[in-house]
Order: sequence, then C-alpha cells, then structure tokens
Amino acid sequence: MAIDLTGYVRKTTKVKIGSEEFIFVELNLADMAEFRAHVKDKRRKINDERRKRLIADAAKIGGIDPAELLKITDTPVTEEEFQAESETIEGLGHLAYLSLKYKHPGIALNQVMQLITPNVLDKVTDAMFPELDLPKDSTSKTKKKKQSRK
Repeated sequence: MAIDLTGYVRKTTKVKIGSEEFIFVELNLADMAEFRAHVKDKRRKINDERRKRLIADAAKIGGIDPAELLKITDTPVTEEEFQAESETIEGLGHLAYLSLKYKHPGIALNQVMQLITPNVLDKVTDAMFPELDLPKDSTSKTKKKKQSRK
C-alpha cells in the first residue's frame, strides 16, 4: 500500500550568500542516489580513457593479458570512495546544487559552484544535512551517559 506524501514537506533552510538569500532543501535518499549516479558516471568516463590506454600499453609491451588489466579498472564505487567524493569541493558543490534545485529550479551546477564560498560552506552543509531534532529527554540521557562513562 502506497503512502500519500502530498503533504510532506522537507526541511528548508535559508542561507544568505552575498546579498541574496537562498533556500536549501534537506537532502533525501533520492538526492544521494542521484549523486552516487554522478560519481559512477564520472568514474565510468575516467575508466573509459584508462581502458584505452591499458589496452594500447598491453599491446605495445606484449605478454600481458588486457582482460586482467581491465579487471582492475572495472570495480564498483566503494562507500569510502563515495564518501570521499562527497567531501571534495566538486562533490559539495554538486550536493548543494541538488539541494538548491527544488526552490531555485533555474539554477545551474556551474552557478552553484561560483556562488558558494568557503566562508558559507559550514552553513550550506548544515542546511543540506540538518541535525536530528531529538527530544529533550533523549539528549539529556545521552549527556548523562557520556558523563557517567568518564
């Protein structure tokens, strides 16, 4: 049975960048999947070039099985690589683009890359990945547990 999500609204955060306010939308799993697809596509393009060079080099050297070399390049993106890519400047820019496109549909990736400066990066990251709103009781219990462990 499908759930009706028509009334569901994701958390939004306004961030002033320069003289303008931009509305960032909390990222969801669909956004993260889109970013993963971007990372995979980027890797595929790099691997296509790498394959051509490997096959050409193997033919020049001789005695090397190109299929064995291709196994090295044809590996899936690992969680560590995905995480590392999301922390790069390009990765953060792409994630910010995914967040902004909902409230600013005309914005382009290259505009987002030019818009975000290092001095607003923390605010942008917090807007894309807001902290969980924990009930006050659970927060105080967590603090008490941490203090009692000392």
